[in-house]
Amino acid sequence: MKNKKALILTASLALVAGVFTLSVVACAPQDTKDKDGQTTTPTDGLVVPYSLDAYDAYNPVVKTLADGTEVQRTPSEGLVFTTLDGSYTYHTPERTVPYNTYYLKADQKGCNACHSDLADTLATMEYKHVDLRNAMGLQVTVQMCKDCHTFGNGYLTNQYSFGSLVHGIHQGVEQAGCWNCHVGTGSGDGMQLWDEVKHGQLRGITPLAEVPGDFSYDQDKITAAEDLFDFGWDYFEWDYIRSENTANNTPLDQELFDTWTVTISGEVNQEVTYTLPELIEKFGGVTVPITLHCTLNPIGGPLIGNSNFTGVPLTKVLAEAGISPTAAGFTFMAPDGFTESIKMPSFSEAYFAYQIDGVPLSWAHGYPVTMVVPGAAAPASVKEVSDVVVFGPEEAAEIHEWEGWPLETEGDYYTSGGWPLNDANGYRNKPNVGLFDFVEGQIITIGEPYEFSGYATAYNTKIAAVEFSLDGGVNWTRYETPNVNTDSWVIWHLTYTPTDDSAYVLSIRSVGEDGSVTHEPLEYLFNAKPE
Repeated sequence: MKNKKALILTASLALVAGVFTLSVVACAPQDTKDKDGQTTTPTDGLVVPYSLDAYDAYNPVVKTLADGTEVQRTPSEGLVFTTLDGSYTYHTPERTVPYNTYYLKADQKGCNACHSDLADTLATMEYKHVDLRNAMGLQVTVQMCKDCHTFGNGYLTNQYSFGSLVHGIHQGVEQAGCWNCHVGTGSGDGMQLWDEVKHGQLRGITPLAEVPGDFSYDQDKITAAEDLFDFGWDYFEWDYIRSENTANNTPLDQELFDTWTVTISGEVNQEVTYTLPELIEKFGGVTVPITLHCTLNPIGGPLIGNSNFTGVPLTKVLAEAGISPTAAGFTFMAPDGFTESIKMPSFSEAYFAYQIDGVPLSWAHGYPVTMVVPGAAAPASVKEVSDVVVFGPEEAAEIHEWEGWPLETEGDYYTSGGWPLNDANGYRNKPNVGLFDFVEGQIITIGEPYEFSGYATAYNTKIAAVEFSLDGGVNWTRYETPNVNTDSWVIWHLTYTPTDDSAYVLSIRSVGEDGSVTHEPLEYLFNAKPE
């Protein structure tokens, strides 16, 4: 028995030794070919067998845009090896090729690897899409696409359709592969969109606990009439008329302007009707800056603008008609039956607008007259308005005011009685914040002040502050915006001076006076480099 045990032990040791030898051979440095086809033998089996020359061959791509802006979507590695969460990686450039470009293939990932401008891509599709091209330099991102194509009861025919849409569009495209858009995780989260998680995957990012700089704000930025967004569903008769006249460059119809009538009725002492010229002559027009903000505008999106509208104040016409003391709100109507409503507590003023920038409205913007409502979402600004119906408390209880895009809730998207929507869970895009004239990966100069600028708005809620983070949202630097109004957007300016050669991720969110915070902060990677 003793000899038998010894034989077993000897055999076992031999087997272990064999496995160990095989393992050592398998893990030992192996001769391999470098990028030029030369055989190299690394000195350490734990590092990638490439020289520093090979490291340089994998430097991230730097592109120069048409306006001269330099963009590097993938951080450089060498001076900095940290990640956004502050983790320090052990690799050094003398011992390995870049992690971001060699292993992650980051320059080949994400929408902008193939599409330099998603707004242009969407505008040139055969299937008509709302035009997201804009003069404000607001970069359209895949996250904006997800915002619009996830859940929107009453807006989307197909809920949760984003994945089906994008996979269908890319099916059969030779250049497209799963890993160009996705990243696989070992955390149980499965496939994720690279553009959503990339800032947590990349190396060469320096996190900072504070975002120091010179901050200012105003409400002065004006959007020219030709740059003001237009969003039409082509549901009602006048939707089609506007679309056709715009597509055909149909001249404005002066007779339509001269004979257009507006009626005030409902909870008033007397119903009144005026032609548009009579309305202007009797009550006079005023010019005011007003922000139009689409209910569906995603975080940081371009479906927003602040233009100088000339129009007749609704309060003047209501004074003439004699509004009832029990009036609780208004319904604005177009001749084709399209209606939107606003409740009295949300109302300060509205305008029968007939000009933008001192010239008549275009067909697209509702010629001959549009009801523009400061502080309300864009649907309340009814195009070709023909009627204002003043309603009482009972009607007010039945209407839904569009104050943003309600978040989906579990089983209670509607109130207990059905419509209207349940806003108790908050909004996808209220408050909203955007970044002007900046793109992911943009390069700025070390030691030189750079001004970041953008918008913040929360429909009928005042903006209280804009907050910034350089460590992935662990810490936020808050800048207050007192004494703003809800008629016009808040334009914020942050002048920041980078001091070190590195990549950084700037997160931005806005805060409403009611304490609400941007549901999904913006995130933009930028690179600070010597001149």
